[in-house]
Amino acid sequence: MVEMSASRLHSSRVKSDSLSALGENGLLHLLTRHWKTDASRVLVGVGDDCAVLRGDQKNHFLLFKTDAVVEGVHFSRQTKPEWIGRKALARALSDLAAMGASPLAAVITLGLPATESVRRLRAIYRGIERVANHHGVNLVGGETTRARQLFLNVALLGECRGYRPVLRSGAKVGDMIFVTGRLGATQVRRHLVFEPRLAEGKWLAQHKMASSLMDLSDGLGADLPRLARASHVDFHLDHAAIPLARGATVKMAFNDGEDYELLFTTAPSHVKTLKKKWPFATPLHCIGVVRPSRKKSAKPEFAHGFDHFKQR
Repeated sequence: MVEMSASRLHSSRVKSDSLSALGENGLLHLLTRHWKTDASRVLVGVGDDCAVLRGDQKNHFLLFKTDAVVEGVHFSRQTKPEWIGRKALARALSDLAAMGASPLAAVITLGLPATESVRRLRAIYRGIERVANHHGVNLVGGETTRARQLFLNVALLGECRGYRPVLRSGAKVGDMIFVTGRLGATQVRRHLVFEPRLAEGKWLAQHKMASSLMDLSDGLGADLPRLARASHVDFHLDHAAIPLARGATVKMAFNDGEDYELLFTTAPSHVKTLKKKWPFATPLHCIGVVRPSRKKSAKPEFAHGFDHFKQR
């Protein structure tokens, strides 16, 4: 038997349990795997774009989401203040869009150094207010705290009334894979001024056109595998069909993240109707097909998506 010293054993444990080894998905699983929920109240917990709670009627569902933007991670000191506020709320709205829900109300937590400019903060909150007014979000409160760097956390409540939200877990073998808009545009500041696809997501849910649905926040290379794992399926992509923003590459579409377009699957029998009745200027693109699950999925070597902790 090979013996290992205490220091070497500790080193190996640190390495295997490090954030760079776990990544976001691994860390989420580690921290939440023992959580229990009341099935009579909670329809969906950890693992989708939003938590889903049962409402007060048969076809009424409440959706709950929290999201944060941090200086130096999601925006820089030089970012236009209004855009910071805009992005903070729009990111959470995109997660409601990813399940076909409508927004109701939000609370904002603000963390900031004591030296922060009040003028800058007022401009940030104007950005929040403009997005809220445009999408009918009631801003109902929040919290402030001192922090080493500026951050905003948005807790957002939404609903599906009269129809069910669309989950990541509904894709079926043979379904066609679609995305809205164009991908890979985060480098040209689109991640600061994007429009959350709320109307498009709601339409897909209400008309039962999507078997599964999510938004593209971490890149196609991270988010499509998440959808596939949730649905216990695999996928085949036509890389030539992936719609690219001006100046973007397929690699950027897979890895850069923050496109905030919708990724969804639909039954082949729905494709003709979907294209014919789609009422939005937002373009639709079919990029692949859902395949049976395999032990090892083939994917491009460069496709990994964005992860806050994994080193590439």
